Amino acid sequence: MSVRIKDIAKLAGVSSGTVDRVIHNRGEVSEETRKKVQSILNKSDYHPDIVAQALTSKKTYLFSVIMPVSADGTDFWSAPNGGIDRAILEVDRFNVKIKRYLFNQFDRDSFAAKAFDLLADRPDGILFAPVFLDDSLKFIRECQLRKIPVALFNSNIEEAEVNSYIGQDAAQSGYLAGRLLHFGLKIPADVLIINLAARKDNYNHVILRENGFRKYFEEHPDQDIRLHTIDTNHSADEKLVEELDRSFSHLKVNGIFVSNSRVYKVAQYLKSKNIKGVHLIGYDLLPANVAALKDGCITFLISQRSAEQAYKGIMTLFNLIVLRSNVDPVQHMPIEIINKDNIDYYDYKYKF
Repeated sequence: MSVRIKDIAKLAGVSSGTVDRVIHNRGEVSEETRKKVQSILNKSDYHPDIVAQALTSKKTYLFSVIMPVSADGTDFWSAPNGGIDRAILEVDRFNVKIKRYLFNQFDRDSFAAKAFDLLADRPDGILFAPVFLDDSLKFIRECQLRKIPVALFNSNIEEAEVNSYIGQDAAQSGYLAGRLLHFGLKIPADVLIINLAARKDNYNHVILRENGFRKYFEEHPDQDIRLHTIDTNHSADEKLVEELDRSFSHLKVNGIFVSNSRVYKVAQYLKSKNIKGVHLIGYDLLPANVAALKDGCITFLISQRSAEQAYKGIMTLFNLIVLRSNVDPVQHMPIEIINKDNIDYYDYKYKF
């Protein structure tokens, strides 16, 4: 059985309040009594029950989550919300309240407004899915000045000083995508790298994925494999169709890597044009992506468990702030490879 404060008090012949003051170094205890109590604490290998203390504490904590709202026709950001809901069930009894600040990932002003509202609420900790790189760095620096712990998820910013990052190693996942695409690639081949994002430079993880993908082919050079990049910058779907029409009319496209979750849009193009035999790889188990995977239009999907990222992000703040425990500065999620042969055995709903 664990040693309790009242057990230590009985052995030392003092009150429980005196033992508590020694443990928390609050003074008002004579040096002789302090040494006596501390000696018994050491011999008893006493460790405070942090969880019990947190349960009985009357302090209320506010954790703020700032992340994009789903506004691009996909359900991607539904999954992190599900992870946050799961975490709420676990931390609510510890007087932890969670407030979400959802911004338009295509609008800098939207992010700035939500960040301002968040800081005005003076939270105890922040879970952040960064999008606009420069603005995100400024926001994180402001959090540092205010001494507010920050955990990142979905996308890491290595130059930012945060308490923890929860998510994939983006560069390594891109490298893995390169290896997967290389398997069975018909030579000679033109390979498309498609970034379906609003300004690629706003999305650090997209840049890292492309860098990792290119690194694979740099380390496995083949003069008969040529890489080409298409950046749509969140243009209308017609722009993507124009770019793909041009590529397929002038190049021998055998492989396509899409650096984010909107890979289903490329799958829709291939299906509409009845184009077969193209290896297509992208991210996340959105319903539209899963349907295209089962149809054979998508060859592989890489799952990053976005719901689990958000859940672990909240629990990281809880451990750091409420339980006062050390947390890992980097918590990498598995890089999971899904194809049509194993998708039915994967619990993907709201996890992605």
